[in-house]
Amino acid sequence: MEPMSGYSEAWIDIQRKTFTNWVNEQLTVTGKQVEILERDLCSGEALVALVEALQFKKIGKVCRNPRNQIQMIGNVALAFKAIAEDHVRMVNIGNEDVVNGNVKLILGLIWHLIIRYQISSSKSKAPPKKIMLQWLQSAIPDISMSNLTSDWNNGIALHALIEHCKPGLSPNWRNLDPKNRVENCRTAMALAKEHLNIPRVISPEDFASKGLDELSAMTYLSYFVKTGSPGYYATLNWVCKQIRSPNVTNLTTDWNDGYYLCCVAQSLGAEIPGWPDIDKTDHLSNCQKGIDAGKSLGVQPVLTAAEMSDPAVDHLSMMAYINSFRNVKPLRKKEEKLAIRTDVTDVKVGQTAMLHLDIMDEDLNKENVRVDVNGPGKYENNIIWGAKQADVTLVPLAVGKYQIRCFYDDVEIKGGPVEFNVSPDISKVKVTSDLGTKVMVGVAQELKVDTSGVGEGNLRVEAKSPSGKVITLPCHGQNGTRSVTFNPTESGEWTISTLFENERVEGGTFSVTVFDPKSVSLSGPQNGVVGEAIVFKATHPPNSQQDVTAHVMRGTSVCPCLLEIAGEHESHIKFTPKHGGPHTVHLLLHSVEVKGSPKTIEIQDPGSIYVTGEGVVRCQIGEEGVFTIHPDGHEGDISVNIRESGEEMELERMFRSDGTTEVSYRPQRVGMYTIDVKWNGLHVRESPFLVRVTDATKVTCLDELDDWMDEYERILLDYKEEATFRFGIANAGPGKFTAEVLSPSGRLPVTVSNVRADVIQAVFIPEEKGDHYIHLYWSDVPVQNSPLLGYCPGAKPPLDYTKVAVRGPGREEARATVQTYFFVDGRLAGPGTPEIRMEGLKSNVDIMSKRLPCDRYKCTYTADVPGGYLLYVYWSGKQVPSSPYKVTVTMKGDPSKVAVCGDGLKGGLAGKELRVLVDTNPTGPGEITASCMGPTQTARCQLFDHHNRTYTVRIFPTEAGRHTLNITYDKEHVPGSPFSIRVMDPPDPTRVKVYGPGVEDGVIQKFQSRFIVETRGAGAGQLAVKVKGPKGGFKVEMMRESNMDRTILCRYDPMEPGNYIINVKWSGEHVTGSPFDVRIFDSLEARQRYMKEKGVITNGDGQGLWQEDI
Repeated sequence: MEPMSGYSEAWIDIQRKTFTNWVNEQLTVTGKQVEILERDLCSGEALVALVEALQFKKIGKVCRNPRNQIQMIGNVALAFKAIAEDHVRMVNIGNEDVVNGNVKLILGLIWHLIIRYQISSSKSKAPPKKIMLQWLQSAIPDISMSNLTSDWNNGIALHALIEHCKPGLSPNWRNLDPKNRVENCRTAMALAKEHLNIPRVISPEDFASKGLDELSAMTYLSYFVKTGSPGYYATLNWVCKQIRSPNVTNLTTDWNDGYYLCCVAQSLGAEIPGWPDIDKTDHLSNCQKGIDAGKSLGVQPVLTAAEMSDPAVDHLSMMAYINSFRNVKPLRKKEEKLAIRTDVTDVKVGQTAMLHLDIMDEDLNKENVRVDVNGPGKYENNIIWGAKQADVTLVPLAVGKYQIRCFYDDVEIKGGPVEFNVSPDISKVKVTSDLGTKVMVGVAQELKVDTSGVGEGNLRVEAKSPSGKVITLPCHGQNGTRSVTFNPTESGEWTISTLFENERVEGGTFSVTVFDPKSVSLSGPQNGVVGEAIVFKATHPPNSQQDVTAHVMRGTSVCPCLLEIAGEHESHIKFTPKHGGPHTVHLLLHSVEVKGSPKTIEIQDPGSIYVTGEGVVRCQIGEEGVFTIHPDGHEGDISVNIRESGEEMELERMFRSDGTTEVSYRPQRVGMYTIDVKWNGLHVRESPFLVRVTDATKVTCLDELDDWMDEYERILLDYKEEATFRFGIANAGPGKFTAEVLSPSGRLPVTVSNVRADVIQAVFIPEEKGDHYIHLYWSDVPVQNSPLLGYCPGAKPPLDYTKVAVRGPGREEARATVQTYFFVDGRLAGPGTPEIRMEGLKSNVDIMSKRLPCDRYKCTYTADVPGGYLLYVYWSGKQVPSSPYKVTVTMKGDPSKVAVCGDGLKGGLAGKELRVLVDTNPTGPGEITASCMGPTQTARCQLFDHHNRTYTVRIFPTEAGRHTLNITYDKEHVPGSPFSIRVMDPPDPTRVKVYGPGVEDGVIQKFQSRFIVETRGAGAGQLAVKVKGPKGGFKVEMMRESNMDRTILCRYDPMEPGNYIINVKWSGEHVTGSPFDVRIFDSLEARQRYMKEKGVITNGDGQGLWQEDI
């Protein structure tokens, strides 16, 4: 090999860098490094250190830091002498060449050191390049490789080599893109460095370069093949696995005796003379036997037997030679060239027996295959060859034992011989039967046996009873078809066996289940209820549960049922009827009705009794919940129970003439109420009912909405920013909060979520200018003050500080020690923030500001000292017009001068707003507060400041009764406070009930004109009753026990028959049923004729049900 030929500048540059990196790898143990070979080796110091690192010994005394050429030549000569003594070949290089820095000659010197100490010990006649290439080609046979330069540029071969050395590092190397040369080389070298400890003595760019030279490539690849390298151990591990021995530890001395080489060749099917009893002391002969065996496998030797038996044999030569065996296809032995496959055991005369010979070696010669058959009498056999197997067929013509033997080249195939018996063919005896699998006791059955295909012979049919008794069944007829009678006498499993000439006939042995339907009985109840489980009992013999089936019918419909085993002798039929009416229960044993089946049971259906009305779904606290029970013609006891938290509550019932019952109740606290409606102790349809009792008035807004409102009492909303409203629901009951926002263009999406268990928030984003109606509901009932009116002013205008408005009482005046406020309104001023200060002659005043929607700020302050002050207001750093404002602080005002008036003080109705006006002009500005307490709960109050020292108090009562209104001025009650306000329920004509004989038809002689008007629960109102008879109006008498009594007894005195119209109004509106049309007849017969025409049946006296005084 001439490393110097064909140099180019690029070639030299790559080789210089690669050899420099290799030298530095060797000098690592010395602590020395070189940067430029021709400069750093010229003193001889680094060269001596390199030789000592390679030879693992000191070679003499070196001159440290030589100062002249003589000393440098001495150091180089010392290194050259040690190299020559170690049989390293040096060509055309002297001491002066190194000292003078001759690059080409120095590179040649380094190359010879790499060959000697890293690649090969030169004990083989073959060049190292050829041996290395041979090992690489055998290691990665899937890569087409003919050189050590261009075939490695794309990095794919390097990835394949890494995967060979350590499988799993680069399993997808076949999918790499050859165009990604540098990247492929980079990733491969990174894997080799990290997982195989291969130093990167050459860069990925140089390895992928078209200018890559053999010496640089071999230098890097030598790390894969040197002693102890990944390739070294990959070859060694393959050998241990192939010969199944862990005793091979190297690729040199362990192979001197030739034994392991013979082991490898023999494992691949080669024949070794005298194997395995070879003389392990005859190294040369054993090596030659291994080499000859390898040739028979197609592996050509790299070493002679003498070279291989030399203890100093070159490891690379052995690696390349041994690794070539990896790609050898193993040879098959003669007895293994075919594999016998058959399931032949017993064969009938005239039937075909078949075995298969699978071809295991593609080099098999069919002419060398022979099949021998041994057996009594005549037979027919044949061999049919296929692509992968041969089928051997044999048709025996006589009874006896047969043997088939298969040979290849006179050597019997493994798995032989195949032996089997040939017996008579009784398969031609045919048994036919109509018995089926189930037979009743005492019912005779017949089966047919056809023996015409086998000629004469002894036929016997046996029946084995469940008790173990064997009975020979009577047969009728001679040769041909014979009849056999089977008449079972006991229930259980019988076995029928058919024998011809004492040999069992195929298909002639079978089992028959014999059953007795009288051994099973059915019993159960005569009545049941829809929705309740019903159980019937089936009594049966032991071990017969699986044979019993059941079904339940309602007319032609099948009802689901369950058959459960309850014991050895008992099963239960369970079903839960869903409909009323007669049901039939059927119990069958093998599809035959048993004793007592079918049975009829009458089912009653409380589920047909149903309940209607909002009162079983939801109810508001303090309101009446009403529902109606419809018995649907059922007679029996109907009970109603209403409870909350285990406590029963009062209810009222009203029985109607149509048979229904109206139930009403009035819950006084929120919660989940349970209503049980039962018929004869059984729940009716959908009972028990879970009713959510809520109180929408207890949903309270937690935000100070008064501060959010503009001068038109609209809640201001920021444009395209989240508007968040928080509500307390702790006392509102088990309801659901919903919200709906209607903008000028339609509905907006609203997100409702829990802030915590007792607080709900509703969030939406206004998208346009205009009014927004915010509807709020608790369990579909509007909460107080819903809908709220919001207003969005639209997009913010451009910045204009001159449009900032400052309003409020605190802008011009205040009272000492009393907190006051004013607003900085930047709605029209564009984006900005206020800066506010208040200066006085004696002291300054601190001002607190709170941001409100739409760039509005509420500013509060308390001046401790009376006097004059200047209020400075800035917007985004600009002083607003009219600023500073002059503020006069006076002494605290007199609350006795505050005036309160308004219709709200006179009282009102629950659910209706009350308004009261507060005037502080006589005393000056001050803090006004208002609160209102009802009989059981606080009524919501809103205080609206008109900014002219007058205020409106808005009161929202939710319950009837006395309310206490507290109004304070600077925390002191104003004159008349606390005020007592009477609040009444609003009139509800639908809650007024009218009943009695006076509103029903009758006969003039016995007519009772009295009727009752019940106004309890109908709110505040005025009752008006007017009666118009045939000749005009009538005077009506109305009486009650006291002014507080809500039950009024009414009476009028008709003097002649005819039609009477009774108008009953509550607060000007007709009550339920009004006007009442009452017909009074002159005789009982006239009334009966009228009622008959209408199809109404009455009692005999012609009156209604009202006979007693009310």
